Amino acid sequence: MTINITPISNQSFNLETSSTTINLLNHFDDPLTTGKVANFNLGDNSLGSGEINIVLFDQTGDGAPIAVNNFTSYVDGGDYNNSIIDRSFSTPQSKYLLGGAYTVENLEVKRITPKAPIENEFSAQRSNKAGTIAMYNLTNDPNSARNRWVFNLTDNTNFDTFNGGLTVFGQVLSPEDLNTLNAIASLPTIVTQLQVRSSSNNSNSVLSTPFRNLPVNDSNANDFNFPYSSYPFTEDNQFVRFENITIDNVLEFTFTVESNTNPNVVSPSFDNQGNLILDYGSSLKTPLYRFQNQDLPGTYLFVGEEERKNILRNFRNFKEEGLAFKSASQANGDTIKTGETDITIKATNLLGESAQQSFNVSVTGDVPENENQDQLIRFNRFQNRDIPSTYLYASEEESRSIRQNYTNFIEEGIAFYTYGADANLGQDIYRFQNTSQPGTYLFVGEEEKNSILANYPQFVLEGVAFEVAV
Repeated sequence: MTINITPISNQSFNLETSSTTINLLNHFDDPLTTGKVANFNLGDNSLGSGEINIVLFDQTGDGAPIAVNNFTSYVDGGDYNNSIIDRSFSTPQSKYLLGGAYTVENLEVKRITPKAPIENEFSAQRSNKAGTIAMYNLTNDPNSARNRWVFNLTDNTNFDTFNGGLTVFGQVLSPEDLNTLNAIASLPTIVTQLQVRSSSNNSNSVLSTPFRNLPVNDSNANDFNFPYSSYPFTEDNQFVRFENITIDNVLEFTFTVESNTNPNVVSPSFDNQGNLILDYGSSLKTPLYRFQNQDLPGTYLFVGEEERKNILRNFRNFKEEGLAFKSASQANGDTIKTGETDITIKATNLLGESAQQSFNVSVTGDVPENENQDQLIRFNRFQNRDIPSTYLYASEEESRSIRQNYTNFIEEGIAFYTYGADANLGQDIYRFQNTSQPGTYLFVGEEEKNSILANYPQFVLEGVAFEVAV
């Protein structure tokens, strides 16, 4: 797949302003997706990672918007809640999982009521490769797909020609998601007949329905012999069952700075809306990004650009929330200079493919003699070893107390420089402690502070931590 690029033109600015914003989504486009991600949440969260994340190909043109809209209509209606994988098929040539047709709740199997069939959108550019999800057609009718879908676990090229081709409408977000699919495929399967109730408004009938290669999530599955004298299942999670499927809209790219030949002239950063922020007129222009630790809800990490790159590459449990604030990287503030710099921006889509653009920035004007640099104070970063991967940021004064009295906090070094809490030189940043995770902290601006006070009583406000430039 090719990421579409609209070149970023060279930029010229004057120090009379301090920053400029460029919407990168006008310059990078993934032709398959707008950033829709489906989360298949398994009833048994010990099966693989407990979830499967799928990037949906909803873009008109190269994507499959009809199939995605059809799938979304079932998700929004709750039709896939408690749905199961009803077939796990594996041969040396082909492997796939079939779902979307049945639900199980309190051991009652129901058939999902299908909506109207949809138009086939098969494309050879969206082949049925390992890790993709496709709509399932009925025999002899390319335009017969309704609610059933198939996870491809191998390159099932035979599906590219079956009934006009199965329409691929998404792909796993990461190898971890494919590993979860393979964990499901490794479960033993049985052949059986189950009593299935129709969920149609027009019918409440119960039919004895044959199931071939039904995966069983049970260590005693091999004891399930056919035919049965009685119902073989004793709990819902003996089926491979999804409690729910949800769809989120996320940013379709992660943006990083690959190079900046003269960072004293311009400091680039990114917000969580796909905007590039070029900062060139402030001594506080080092960006710090906020990540939430998904393994410990309500715990946060604040990092600069280089550490951010490492987290994005290697630590999926940390979810980026965007630019937190601007600080300084040195005690006398970041250097303000005029001149030129060449900046290269890298855009990485949800499937890990990337593209780059380079452009020149020229900054002119009169450099201010002093921008209150003498009032900057130092903040250090500590890790709470009682709760791994949680962090505290403290001024040098508070750091002395932590070193003397709290041996569970390990000092990691200087985090940033910014204005003190009483400087009256910028925007207040407040510190909250998460009482649900004692010893963990969150730093926010005024608007988010008010939202937290109104809605999240587990966060206790400790006061203004520091100020940042506006």
